[in-house]
Amino acid sequence: MGVKLVNSIYIIVIHHTACNSTQVKIMNRSGLDCASRCYIFIVLLLMLLPTACSSPHRAENRNRKQVIIGLEGSPTTLDPRYTTDAYGSRILPLIYNGLLTTDRQGNIVADLARGWEIVNNRTYRFTLRPGVRFSDGSPCTAHDVKATIDYMRTADNGCPAYGSFSIIDAIETPDPMTIVFRLKKPFASFLYALTSYIVPASCCRREKQEKPLDIPGTGPFRLLEFSRGHRIILAANPHYHLAPPFLKRICFKIITNDTTRIMALKKGTIDLVQNAIPPYALKFFQRDSDLRVVSRRGNSYKYLGYNLKDPLVGNLAVRRAISLAIDRRQIIRYILKGEARPAKGVLPPEHWAGDPELKPTPFDPEKAARLLDQAGFPPKNPDGIRFSLSYKTSTNQESFEIAQIIKKQLARIGIRVDILRFEWGTFFADIKKGNFQLYSLKWIGIQDPDIFYYLFHSSSIPPRGANRGRFCNPEVDRLLEESRTVVDREKRRQLYIKIQRMVADQEVYTGLWYRNDVVVMKRKLEGFEIYPGGAYTSLRKVRWQDT
Repeated sequence: MGVKLVNSIYIIVIHHTACNSTQVKIMNRSGLDCASRCYIFIVLLLMLLPTACSSPHRAENRNRKQVIIGLEGSPTTLDPRYTTDAYGSRILPLIYNGLLTTDRQGNIVADLARGWEIVNNRTYRFTLRPGVRFSDGSPCTAHDVKATIDYMRTADNGCPAYGSFSIIDAIETPDPMTIVFRLKKPFASFLYALTSYIVPASCCRREKQEKPLDIPGTGPFRLLEFSRGHRIILAANPHYHLAPPFLKRICFKIITNDTTRIMALKKGTIDLVQNAIPPYALKFFQRDSDLRVVSRRGNSYKYLGYNLKDPLVGNLAVRRAISLAIDRRQIIRYILKGEARPAKGVLPPEHWAGDPELKPTPFDPEKAARLLDQAGFPPKNPDGIRFSLSYKTSTNQESFEIAQIIKKQLARIGIRVDILRFEWGTFFADIKKGNFQLYSLKWIGIQDPDIFYYLFHSSSIPPRGANRGRFCNPEVDRLLEESRTVVDREKRRQLYIKIQRMVADQEVYTGLWYRNDVVVMKRKLEGFEIYPGGAYTSLRKVRWQDT
């Protein structure tokens, strides 16, 4: 154990020999700003450098058929029919397949399907790949596809994909390798809906709720252990129908503390971290000859969400004032170290359905204050406070730091913010229930613009969708429904532009930024590629360099 006093800040470093881990505690009565954290991080590296240099090699993962990934949070579930959080969504492509999938450019490609035919705008016929088996050895047939999708399109089951699959009128299986979908009406995004993962028919009995460990998949890996909040272990699927992965085992270690995660990567006890290294630490890893830092422009959308049923944030003037009072560029520069760009809408402007005319809200606190005055919210005391709001966030340190900055920025226009931090599962459950005033989350890897139906249609209130703010607008509903029936891409684009502008005008979300995807990994790890939204799909072809 080491203790050092730096500018009245106590830094305690405890090394646990038994489990070869380091815990870092920073103690300070008054709290730390970002600059102090960066300074402390440098000091910590200097403190630990003699220890690191005293050994000829840093700690290495000696199992060359295994890789250890550091995660900053734990999935709430790994049942593919119910997973909606980023942590689970990034892992599922390693365990399950859909009839179709998307490539790195967002194009629809075959997956479990060998091919498909669009008979007419309401009828789709698919032929399955021969020889595909689930990880328990049972064959994957049209019966399993039908059972899975029937389960998800049953309203009482509460699956997030219900909104997409409710369009189905009938599913036919003329033989074990053929499946035919007949729709109630044309649905332009139906192929995207069929990227949903398939599970065995035996797991789709309504009277039995399966645990994730008991739900076999057809992907390159199978779920071996799911210890929520601790670790997730995948093992190679012995029945995988394509070339087997080079790795035999993948371990996802849940390390919620940023500094502990940084030190684990520095020491070599984890091999790869994606989108979970604080930006201020990246420059240190860029100088490390044993590690690689890869950054790619991303489309993960960070936003503030509102409970539109709340008497305060349900007021449009309040939401517009909040959006004007946030200095996005300051946060991007000082907290995110430039690894993001300001955002307005859910889709970035380069997306085929994005609106290039939809510009990020400018920073204008004076206008924000005037809006609040005009809306009947004058300052009520000498401190200039107009009213108070609660802001819910997870225990993630960066999210907390961003919340603190937004709190300070909103205080300048007379809005007092109380930050409430919760463990991820509790936080996410509250958001889905509508138990919040303000919250912040992100959408990752969005490719299909039909996401707008899932987010903003009045029928998509959880659990049937992600309209968590309870937004209801008949004209937006009508446009969303029309967008699903229009096949012509340019006509669809024009509909989506109208939808985005109406949603932006109502400030349903306050857009913050699109975050870059950043990976830090051991240099000897080959084959890892960044997928949209940070999916771990490419781990199926990752291997260690021969030494």
